[in-house]
Amino acid sequence: MPTKVDQMMNQRVRKGRTRFTAWTYRQYSAGFGAPLGPATIPGPLIEATEGEALVVHFRNRCPSPVTMHPHGLFYSNEMDGAYKGKYTDPGGFVQTGKTVTYLWECPEGTAGSWFYHDHGPLDPLPLYRGLFGGLIVRKPGDPVPDREFVLAFHSFIPPATGLRRAFSCVNGRSFTGVTPTLSARVGDDVQIHLMGMDDNFHTFHLHGHRWTEPGGNVVDNKTFGPGDSFGVRFTEDNPGRWLYHCHVFSHLHDGMSGWYLVE
Repeated sequence: MPTKVDQMMNQRVRKGRTRFTAWTYRQYSAGFGAPLGPATIPGPLIEATEGEALVVHFRNRCPSPVTMHPHGLFYSNEMDGAYKGKYTDPGGFVQTGKTVTYLWECPEGTAGSWFYHDHGPLDPLPLYRGLFGGLIVRKPGDPVPDREFVLAFHSFIPPATGLRRAFSCVNGRSFTGVTPTLSARVGDDVQIHLMGMDDNFHTFHLHGHRWTEPGGNVVDNKTFGPGDSFGVRFTEDNPGRWLYHCHVFSHLHDGMSGWYLVE
Protein backbone atom coordinates (compact mmCIF):
# COMPACT_ATOMS: atom_id res chain seq x y z
CA MET A 1 0.00 0.00 0.00
CA PRO A 2 2.62 2.53 -1.12
CA THR A 3 0.25 5.53 -1.03
CA LYS A 4 -1.23 4.49 2.34
CA VAL A 5 -4.55 6.00 1.22
CA ASP A 6 -7.85 4.11 0.91
CA GLN A 7 -9.79 5.94 -1.79
CA MET A 8 -13.01 4.04 -1.02
CA MET A 9 -13.13 5.52 2.48
CA ASN A 10 -11.11 8.65 1.57
CA GLN A 11 -8.80 8.21 4.52
CA ARG A 12 -5.20 7.44 5.34
CA VAL A 13 -4.49 3.86 6.36
CA ARG A 14 -2.32 3.29 9.41
CA LYS A 15 -1.13 -0.31 9.49
CA GLY A 16 2.43 -0.10 10.75
CA ARG A 17 5.31 -1.55 8.71
CA THR A 18 4.21 -2.63 5.21
CA ARG A 19 7.43 -3.56 3.38
CA PHE A 20 8.99 -7.01 3.01
CA THR A 21 10.89 -9.02 0.39
CA ALA A 22 8.44 -10.85 -1.87
CA TRP A 23 9.20 -13.88 -4.07
CA THR A 24 7.79 -13.74 -7.59
CA TYR A 25 7.89 -15.56 -10.89
CA ARG A 26 9.50 -13.53 -13.69
CA GLN A 27 9.76 -14.17 -17.42
CA TYR A 28 13.17 -14.17 -19.11
CA SER A 29 14.47 -14.31 -22.64
CA ALA A 30 15.87 -17.57 -24.02
CA GLY A 31 18.65 -19.03 -21.91
CA PHE A 32 17.67 -16.72 -19.03
CA GLY A 33 19.55 -13.94 -20.77
CA ALA A 34 17.53 -10.97 -19.53
CA PRO A 35 14.20 -10.28 -17.84
CA LEU A 36 11.34 -9.47 -20.22
CA GLY A 37 9.52 -7.30 -17.72
CA PRO A 38 9.36 -6.32 -14.06
CA ALA A 39 8.78 -8.78 -11.27
CA THR A 40 5.04 -8.84 -10.53
CA ILE A 41 2.40 -10.48 -8.35
CA PRO A 42 0.79 -12.47 -9.92
CA GLY A 43 3.64 -13.72 -12.07
CA PRO A 44 3.64 -13.69 -15.89
CA LEU A 45 0.35 -14.70 -17.48
CA ILE A 46 0.68 -18.00 -19.38
CA GLU A 47 -1.77 -18.42 -22.27
CA ALA A 48 -2.47 -21.46 -24.45
CA THR A 49 -5.07 -23.00 -26.75
CA GLU A 50 -6.51 -26.50 -26.47
CA GLY A 51 -4.33 -28.84 -28.49
CA GLU A 52 -1.09 -27.09 -27.59
CA ALA A 53 1.68 -28.07 -25.19
CA LEU A 54 3.44 -25.71 -22.82
CA VAL A 55 7.18 -26.00 -22.26
CA VAL A 56 8.31 -24.02 -19.23
CA HIS A 57 12.01 -23.61 -18.42
CA PHE A 58 12.20 -22.77 -14.73
CA ARG A 59 15.26 -21.54 -12.83
CA ASN A 60 15.19 -20.98 -9.09
CA ARG A 61 16.84 -17.80 -7.82
CA CYS A 62 15.12 -17.88 -4.44
CA PRO A 63 17.16 -18.82 -1.35
CA SER A 64 15.16 -22.04 -0.82
CA PRO A 65 13.80 -24.87 -3.02
CA VAL A 66 10.66 -23.86 -4.95
CA THR A 67 8.71 -25.23 -7.92
CA MET A 68 5.97 -24.59 -10.48
CA HIS A 69 2.74 -26.59 -10.27
CA PRO A 70 -0.13 -25.99 -12.76
CA HIS A 71 -3.86 -26.34 -12.29
CA GLY A 72 -6.27 -27.56 -14.95
CA LEU A 73 -3.77 -29.09 -17.40
CA PHE A 74 -2.66 -32.62 -18.24
CA TYR A 75 0.87 -33.70 -17.29
CA SER A 76 2.77 -36.85 -16.49
CA ASN A 77 3.70 -37.70 -12.92
CA GLU A 78 7.23 -36.34 -13.16
CA MET A 79 5.93 -32.99 -14.45
CA ASP A 80 3.75 -32.38 -11.39
CA GLY A 81 6.06 -29.78 -9.82
CA ALA A 82 5.11 -30.98 -6.33
CA TYR A 83 7.26 -32.06 -3.39
CA LYS A 84 6.40 -35.65 -2.35
CA GLY A 85 8.99 -36.50 0.27
CA LYS A 86 11.15 -39.47 -0.75
CA TYR A 87 9.02 -39.91 -3.90
CA THR A 88 9.85 -36.42 -5.20
CA ASP A 89 10.86 -35.94 -8.84
CA PRO A 90 13.46 -33.27 -9.75
CA GLY A 91 10.72 -30.81 -10.70
CA GLY A 92 9.30 -31.02 -7.19
CA PHE A 93 12.50 -29.88 -5.48
CA VAL A 94 14.31 -27.23 -7.55
CA GLN A 95 17.24 -26.08 -5.49
CA THR A 96 18.71 -22.58 -5.60
CA GLY A 97 20.49 -21.97 -8.90
CA LYS A 98 19.11 -25.11 -10.56
CA THR A 99 16.95 -25.34 -13.68
CA VAL A 100 14.21 -27.79 -14.69
CA THR A 101 11.94 -27.99 -17.73
CA TYR A 102 8.25 -28.72 -17.30
CA LEU A 103 6.02 -30.07 -20.09
CA TRP A 104 2.30 -29.48 -19.62
CA GLU A 105 -0.35 -30.40 -22.19
CA CYS A 106 -3.67 -28.69 -23.01
CA PRO A 107 -5.92 -31.35 -24.57
CA GLU A 108 -9.59 -30.83 -25.31
CA GLY A 109 -11.47 -30.12 -22.11
CA THR A 110 -8.78 -28.03 -20.42
CA ALA A 111 -10.06 -24.61 -21.50
CA GLY A 112 -10.61 -22.33 -18.53
CA SER A 113 -9.21 -19.87 -16.02
CA TRP A 114 -6.40 -21.59 -14.12
CA PHE A 115 -3.19 -20.72 -12.30
CA TYR A 116 0.25 -22.01 -11.33
CA HIS A 117 2.05 -21.79 -7.99
CA ASP A 118 4.88 -23.09 -5.87
CA HIS A 119 4.31 -26.58 -4.47
CA GLY A 120 7.78 -27.23 -3.05
CA PRO A 121 8.93 -28.37 0.38
CA LEU A 122 8.19 -24.99 2.03
CA ASP A 123 4.60 -24.88 0.72
CA PRO A 124 2.61 -22.72 1.44
CA LEU A 125 5.01 -20.02 2.68
CA PRO A 126 6.49 -19.19 -0.78
CA LEU A 127 2.95 -18.86 -2.14
CA TYR A 128 2.17 -16.42 0.67
CA ARG A 129 5.23 -14.42 -0.41
CA GLY A 130 3.88 -14.12 -3.96
CA LEU A 131 4.83 -17.27 -5.93
CA PHE A 132 1.74 -17.72 -8.10
CA GLY A 133 0.49 -16.61 -11.52
CA GLY A 134 -2.39 -16.83 -13.97
CA LEU A 135 -2.86 -19.52 -16.62
CA ILE A 136 -5.54 -19.22 -19.33
CA VAL A 137 -6.46 -21.95 -21.83
CA ARG A 138 -8.87 -21.07 -24.66
CA LYS A 139 -10.84 -23.22 -27.06
CA PRO A 140 -9.63 -23.05 -30.69
CA GLY A 141 -11.29 -20.16 -32.46
CA ASP A 142 -12.60 -18.51 -29.29
CA PRO A 143 -12.49 -14.72 -29.64
CA VAL A 144 -10.09 -12.93 -27.32
CA PRO A 145 -12.00 -10.40 -25.17
CA ASP A 146 -11.51 -6.68 -25.74
CA ARG A 147 -10.57 -6.22 -22.09
CA GLU A 148 -9.08 -9.03 -20.01
CA PHE A 149 -7.94 -8.91 -16.40
CA VAL A 150 -6.46 -11.41 -13.94
CA LEU A 151 -7.15 -10.82 -10.24
CA ALA A 152 -5.76 -12.85 -7.34
CA PHE A 153 -7.49 -12.45 -3.98
CA HIS A 154 -4.94 -13.38 -1.34
CA SER A 155 -3.25 -12.47 1.94
CA PHE A 156 0.22 -11.58 3.10
CA ILE A 157 0.54 -13.26 6.51
CA PRO A 158 3.17 -12.71 9.25
CA PRO A 159 4.81 -16.19 9.06
CA ALA A 160 5.69 -15.46 5.41
CA THR A 161 6.35 -11.72 5.51
CA GLY A 162 7.76 -11.06 8.98
CA LEU A 163 5.31 -8.18 9.34
CA ARG A 164 3.29 -7.78 12.52
CA ARG A 165 -0.11 -8.23 10.86
CA ALA A 166 -1.81 -9.79 7.86
CA PHE A 167 -2.90 -7.83 4.79
CA SER A 168 -5.88 -8.60 2.53
CA CYS A 169 -4.71 -8.08 -1.05
CA VAL A 170 -5.59 -8.03 -4.71
CA ASN A 171 -2.51 -8.75 -6.86
CA GLY A 172 -0.10 -7.89 -4.07
CA ARG A 173 -1.65 -4.57 -3.08
CA SER A 174 -4.19 -3.41 -0.49
CA PHE A 175 -6.93 -0.75 -0.60
CA THR A 176 -8.87 0.94 -3.38
CA GLY A 177 -6.71 3.15 -5.54
CA VAL A 178 -3.65 1.00 -4.79
CA THR A 179 -5.03 -2.35 -5.98
CA PRO A 180 -5.42 -2.74 -9.77
CA THR A 181 -7.76 -0.19 -11.37
CA LEU A 182 -9.61 -1.89 -14.24
CA SER A 183 -10.96 0.08 -17.19
CA ALA A 184 -13.28 -0.57 -20.14
CA ARG A 185 -15.63 1.17 -22.56
CA VAL A 186 -19.31 0.58 -23.18
CA GLY A 187 -19.67 -2.18 -25.77
CA ASP A 188 -16.43 -3.96 -24.81
CA ASP A 189 -16.33 -7.72 -24.41
CA VAL A 190 -14.89 -7.96 -20.87
CA GLN A 191 -13.46 -11.02 -19.14
CA ILE A 192 -12.12 -11.12 -15.58
CA HIS A 193 -10.23 -14.17 -14.31
CA LEU A 194 -10.30 -14.74 -10.53
CA MET A 195 -8.21 -16.98 -8.30
CA GLY A 196 -8.17 -17.62 -4.55
CA MET A 197 -4.60 -17.82 -3.27
CA ASP A 198 -4.87 -18.06 0.51
CA ASP A 199 -6.67 -20.08 3.21
CA ASN A 200 -9.82 -17.95 3.13
CA PHE A 201 -13.11 -18.01 1.33
CA HIS A 202 -13.79 -14.86 -0.69
CA THR A 203 -16.43 -13.51 -3.00
CA PHE A 204 -16.12 -11.44 -6.16
CA HIS A 205 -18.68 -8.66 -6.34
CA LEU A 206 -18.72 -6.09 -9.16
CA HIS A 207 -21.03 -3.15 -8.58
CA GLY A 208 -23.52 -2.31 -11.32
CA HIS A 209 -22.86 -5.51 -13.29
CA ARG A 210 -23.92 -9.10 -13.56
CA TRP A 211 -22.92 -12.13 -15.62
CA THR A 212 -24.43 -15.46 -16.64
CA GLU A 213 -22.79 -18.68 -15.44
CA PRO A 214 -22.63 -21.82 -17.61
CA GLY A 215 -25.68 -23.26 -15.84
CA GLY A 216 -27.72 -20.18 -16.72
CA ASN A 217 -27.72 -18.46 -13.31
CA VAL A 218 -27.34 -14.69 -13.41
CA VAL A 219 -25.08 -13.53 -10.56
CA ASP A 220 -23.22 -10.46 -9.36
CA ASN A 221 -21.45 -11.98 -6.35
CA LYS A 222 -19.64 -15.34 -6.59
CA THR A 223 -18.12 -17.27 -3.71
CA PHE A 224 -14.80 -19.07 -4.15
CA GLY A 225 -12.35 -20.78 -1.84
CA PRO A 226 -8.67 -21.72 -1.55
CA GLY A 227 -7.32 -22.90 -4.89
CA ASP A 228 -10.50 -22.02 -6.80
CA SER A 229 -10.35 -20.17 -10.10
CA PHE A 230 -12.98 -19.05 -12.59
CA GLY A 231 -13.74 -16.44 -15.21
CA VAL A 232 -16.63 -14.00 -15.61
CA ARG A 233 -17.49 -12.54 -19.01
CA PHE A 234 -20.00 -9.90 -20.07
CA THR A 235 -20.61 -7.15 -22.60
CA GLU A 236 -20.07 -3.78 -20.93
CA ASP A 237 -23.25 -1.69 -20.78
CA ASN A 238 -23.01 0.55 -17.71
CA PRO A 239 -20.66 3.56 -17.59
CA GLY A 240 -19.36 4.96 -14.32
CA ARG A 241 -16.90 4.54 -11.48
CA TRP A 242 -17.61 1.19 -9.87
CA LEU A 243 -16.16 -0.84 -7.02
CA TYR A 244 -15.12 -4.48 -7.21
CA HIS A 245 -14.37 -6.24 -3.94
CA CYS A 246 -14.60 -9.25 -1.69
CA HIS A 247 -17.92 -9.26 0.14
CA VAL A 248 -16.47 -10.87 3.23
CA PHE A 249 -16.74 -7.57 5.05
CA SER A 250 -13.57 -7.94 7.11
CA HIS A 251 -11.61 -8.56 3.88
CA LEU A 252 -13.28 -5.61 2.13
CA HIS A 253 -12.43 -3.15 4.88
CA ASP A 254 -8.94 -4.60 5.23
CA GLY A 255 -8.11 -3.63 1.64
CA MET A 256 -9.53 -6.27 -0.73
CA SER A 257 -11.25 -3.83 -3.09
CA GLY A 258 -10.56 -1.76 -6.21
CA TRP A 259 -11.94 0.53 -8.91
CA TYR A 260 -13.57 -0.47 -12.19
CA LEU A 261 -13.87 2.53 -14.54
CA VAL A 262 -16.21 2.43 -17.55
CA GLU A 263 -16.36 5.19 -20.19
